[in-house]
Amino acid sequence: MVSWSLSNRRSTNGAMNKQTALRIIRAEENALLIWNAEQARTAFFSGKELSLLEMWARGGNNPFIERVMELGIVGNGDKHAVVEAIALSRSRVAPPFSFCAPESLHIELTEACPLNCSQCYKGQARHQELDVALLSSVIQDAAQMQVFQIALGGGEPLLYSGLHQLIEEISTCAMVATITTSGYSLDRQLLDSLVSCGLRHVQVSLNGSSKEIDSRSRGGYEHALFALALLKDSQLSFGINWVARRDNLDDFPKLLQLAESFRVGNVNILRYKHSSGEAYEENYLLPKDELRLAKMIRSARSARKLRIRLDSAYASLLCYLNNQTSYMSGCGAGRRFLALDSQGYYRPCSHVNIREKANSLFETWYQSGHLNRFRTIGENVNAPCAGCDFLHGCYGCRALVLGQCACFFEGHAGCPFRTP
Repeated sequence: MVSWSLSNRRSTNGAMNKQTALRIIRAEENALLIWNAEQARTAFFSGKELSLLEMWARGGNNPFIERVMELGIVGNGDKHAVVEAIALSRSRVAPPFSFCAPESLHIELTEACPLNCSQCYKGQARHQELDVALLSSVIQDAAQMQVFQIALGGGEPLLYSGLHQLIEEISTCAMVATITTSGYSLDRQLLDSLVSCGLRHVQVSLNGSSKEIDSRSRGGYEHALFALALLKDSQLSFGINWVARRDNLDDFPKLLQLAESFRVGNVNILRYKHSSGEAYEENYLLPKDELRLAKMIRSARSARKLRIRLDSAYASLLCYLNNQTSYMSGCGAGRRFLALDSQGYYRPCSHVNIREKANSLFETWYQSGHLNRFRTIGENVNAPCAGCDFLHGCYGCRALVLGQCACFFEGHAGCPFRTP
């Protein structure tokens, strides 16, 4: 059961009215998750915070909730939905160290892509495309499980033959559809048609402020800039995905300037991972480079309105920047999100070669031994992660670890953010 705020209204074609906020309140095990699609943020309430939220919903008030309302997490129209969801939370049971359902489902629609970027973790692009009937079944499962967001990727997702139908189905099922794209094949007509089907957000992949820097690891610089120009003139929420590498680190401030010139909503920093197209050792950030990146992020956050986000794989950096951990931080693979590849296999994370087929999304989420391994990293990981104060807000990146050794629970020896 999902409780919907009063701002959740629909147009006649089933797509979400773009003039209204989409806020979903989901009951968890003795907790609540509140998803704000306009801000692309999830708030988690448990313990004392949940009690304060319930007090407010039943007619009281307190400084904590006043701040929550200032941030747009809840509004006065949400009180009845909050009371209902809290009542339900007392009987819900989630898998250990996880939520009752994924917050987001990452779907690889197709392996097809014309760019053949050297850093791509997919290797040589093939032309496998996700079966439409299977995908429709997964979307229905996701809706029943109260998944918030369906993140569509590839390959190049704009090349997927059933894209319009898929986005409309996601929107009709009261979930948010987002796309990550190189910008290849995007034009005004295609963008307008996708928005009319219910598309809510686009992330454009770009690794440099100039073609010279971007082309060190990617292709299609012109496609990315053209896409950003189109999005700048639209009403759609959009951002940039930037992979932190040794060959583009110095360019990060200029990349932020470029993003601001296009009025980008966010820059999402992704962790560089192993690929078959280039040597990882030549391109990953050294510990001293990661500390420089942290300094750049701090400086940019204080000086710019642009929102700078960090990929789940960079949980260690997020803990370091915030000097704290939380249940919402840390590697989200199998805990907060799940991936589905173009061959119909579920993966804890798109970047790990651990996959399985199942009869349903529900069966995978509640019964998968693979997901259980990811959920128990905090209990089983080796040193130096095992002795780190940030462990339970980090867990390390398994894609990074498995790219370097065969031990799943190996600690991240090169992490510059570990404590003490």
